[in-house]
Amino acid sequence: MTDSENLSCDRRRHWHDIAGQALRRWRLAPRKTRLLGYGSNIVFRVTTADADYVLRLHPPGKAEEARLRSELQWLAAIRRDTPLMAPCPPALTVDEPFIALRHDGLPPPSFYYAALFEHIAGEVKSARELNARDLYRIGAYLGALHTDAQFDPPPDFDRPRLDWRGLFGEASAYASSAERMLANTEQRAILDDVARRLREPLLALASRPEATGLIHADLLAKNIIFRRDSIAALDFEFCGWGCFLYDLAPLLWQLKGERASDYIELEDALWRGYTSIRCIADAERALLEPLIAARQAASIRWLASNFDNPKVRAVAPSLIAERCAELKRFLESGILRRSTPTL
Repeated sequence: MTDSENLSCDRRRHWHDIAGQALRRWRLAPRKTRLLGYGSNIVFRVTTADADYVLRLHPPGKAEEARLRSELQWLAAIRRDTPLMAPCPPALTVDEPFIALRHDGLPPPSFYYAALFEHIAGEVKSARELNARDLYRIGAYLGALHTDAQFDPPPDFDRPRLDWRGLFGEASAYASSAERMLANTEQRAILDDVARRLREPLLALASRPEATGLIHADLLAKNIIFRRDSIAALDFEFCGWGCFLYDLAPLLWQLKGERASDYIELEDALWRGYTSIRCIADAERALLEPLIAARQAASIRWLASNFDNPKVRAVAPSLIAERCAELKRFLESGILRRSTPTL
């Protein structure tokens, strides 16, 4: 067994230990706890005698209490006020839908946040499996999220801004100290040029009250559950205040890289589904390409902010270089042609 494999086993034991500690706090006795994946957080599926749950762990420094609480407040409002399916904290015997867990040996801040959700059953499709009907349904879901699921938040509600400043500024949710180390001078110049190119259209869009509100902000194929009569969006970790149309960008960005041959058909289906619920002018569709490029820039910042993850660290430098090269071609053509993989 190699050193990296040993490290992986150690990490898994560490995460399972934290997960067990959290489940005991919620007085749950799991029959099975299975690691589903890890990126900026760690996700488990938990099976008990009575129900299935999803447990999300936020490592030290990866979450703020006020923002996590606010995410859960919006999710509760979605489930309470709309027919839309989204993760919801279960009704358990503890007061808080999330808890802080201290663990020996962690650097400051020496605790994890843990959040528990009901498990939503259904089918997950890869980007390569999606068809035009699927995209129409996803578009209609987002249209309903942007019309029916907006709510009057409490005074302490705190979610990041995902407008131009929130995507490109120093106070962005994607910002990290590692950015400047991972991008060389030429790459930083490309990212700065993209920010300048997108400043005017994104600021103009954000200035229109009817065009902005609470958005999911990370609706990739892996975060969509297909059910018999509906779909559900998962993982609202990056939700925030932004331009509604930006919510279409993550999936379109993914499809550009994985479905180039029929991308136009799929984009059209997503747009038709979206505008079947939220009535906007067809001219607004021209904003999708700049927003997809903005998502590409955000993905680069995400890579840098998760450099402590071995899986990300192994590919981040080369992936940042390739994605910057794609953005350079966007600056020349106005179209983002993407071939880099989606993590």
